[in-house]
Amino acid sequence: MATKLFYEKGYHSTTLREIAAGVNIKAGSVYNHFSSKQELLMHIVWTTTKDMLDGAVERLEGVEGSEERLRVFLTWHVEFHASRRLAAQVADVQLNALEKENLAKVLVLRDEHQAIMRELIDAGQKELNWSVEDPAVLTIAILTMCTQVDTWYRENGRLTPSQIGEILVNFTLNSLQADAS
Repeated sequence: MATKLFYEKGYHSTTLREIAAGVNIKAGSVYNHFSSKQELLMHIVWTTTKDMLDGAVERLEGVEGSEERLRVFLTWHVEFHASRRLAAQVADVQLNALEKENLAKVLVLRDEHQAIMRELIDAGQKELNWSVEDPAVLTIAILTMCTQVDTWYRENGRLTPSQIGEILVNFTLNSLQADAS
């Protein structure tokens, strides 16, 4: 319920009373689980970001070749953001509502995830002669494109998260290979 309310109203506009009412408990009972609204937000953001990173690492285990590794990584990234779109949006959009210490902890995870993408681009550039003018910019651009699926994907849409992932992966690979020859 907190995730849904943070998604719909934002962290600062959501009260603990509304969260408690959404799960049919008294506001004071929320404190049996979380010491503050900030701790609750941190739990959502941390868990979501950690799950995204851990899922990527897990899926890449044993996968060989730059192109296939990029395919697996980006497909997971899209599927994650589509299937957990509310939590993913909260983890992204409400990041600025985290207190400084909490933000620093989450950014470590996000940096690790981004570093995987950067390593994939660097490897493809070396192994497959991908056309990459600025790997840092391209890393952020590709991740942002795939992350934004959580803003427009709908469960009742005509494509599955995997199909969307395949389209975005093919677009990315075609772009990287455009001038490789």
